[in-house]
Order: sequence, then C-alpha cells, then structure tokens
Amino acid sequence: MMVDTFTLPVWWDLTATFLYALIGTRYAIMRGYDVVGVLMISLVVGVGGGLLRDILLQDGPPVALRDPMYAAMTWGAAVVGLVLYKKIPRLQRMIDVVDALSIGLYGVFGAQKSMSLGLGLLGAIFVGVLNAVGGGILRDVIVRNEPEVFRPGTFYAVAAILGVTCFVTLSRILSIDADIAAVISIGITVVIRMLALRFGWKTKTLA
Repeated sequence: MMVDTFTLPVWWDLTATFLYALIGTRYAIMRGYDVVGVLMISLVVGVGGGLLRDILLQDGPPVALRDPMYAAMTWGAAVVGLVLYKKIPRLQRMIDVVDALSIGLYGVFGAQKSMSLGLGLLGAIFVGVLNAVGGGILRDVIVRNEPEVFRPGTFYAVAAILGVTCFVTLSRILSIDADIAAVISIGITVVIRMLALRFGWKTKTLA
C-alpha cells in the first residue's frame, strides 16, 4: 500500500549517479583499463546501486534502464575523468569529498524512494544503504575483488548507515521537510567520512 509520499527531485539521483560514475572512472583508470573498460566500470558504479534498489523495490523496470539520462550522466563523468586523470594525485582531497557526497546522495534517495513505496523504517534504511554501496559491490564483483565494503576500512558503510538512519529519523519520525532532512543527512555522511579519513578511524576485524 502506498503511504503519503514525499519526494526528492530526480536531480538528486542523477547527481549521485554522476558523482559515483566519476569515482568509478578514477578506479578504472588507476587499474590500467582501456577506454572501453573505463566506460563500462563507470556505468556499473554509477547506476549499480540504483539498479539494486529498483530491483528490490519491484516498482517496474529500473529507472536507469528507462531514462537515458542515467547512461548519459555516467559516460559524461567518464569523459570528465579521462580528461582530468593526470591531475588525480593533486585532486585527491576533492575526490574524497566527491566519494562521500555520492554515498550520502544515493543513500537518502534510496531511503526516500523506499518509504514513498510503503516500506517500513528498517526496510528503508536497508535499501538506502544498499543504494549507497551497491555500485561499489558490483564493481568489486566484476573485477573479482573481495567487496571493499566487507573489509575493515575508514567508515565507508558506517557513514552510509548513519547518514541514511539520520534521514529516515528526520523525515519520517520528526516530519522534517525531505529536502532539509536530506541536506542534513548528507552533511553528516560527508563529515563522518572525512573525519574518518583525516584521523584514520577504521572498523576492526572480529578475529
């Protein structure tokens, strides 16, 4: 059953797609892939989280397959990355911020879409986090790496979980306007991620 909906504009999703594809482009270039490899990894990383989200929500065909703007955003990001790749070492701090913004944007959009389709709070948090980290998981599976999100690291999934939980709490429980809740939650995600990188905060193994 549909609940009373609140919406974030589609440009939130498109912006997250572009930023995530830019990170995917950097990853592919650093791995030494050719242009075809860069374009494919950019596409997978850019739309992967959204594909997983839409498949789980079963709300018709995934939007990335219906709207050509998504592919255009990923390949536009690939072109930007290819043009700027020689400057990557000097742009590392900006790349870290872009990465954190991508996590935050995709997380809140996934959670918002889930709640608009009637999912409960925990379900929305799960889908939002999967939306945020799904592209990276698909990337690692394709290149036969153990998914980075499963390994100890500097608060990647942790930042996504906290940001998405904040969004769900503010927008649904406290009834704060979705745009305001999204901005606050993305800010929290970015701050947590950047502080973790700055001070070396890391998750630990249990063994």
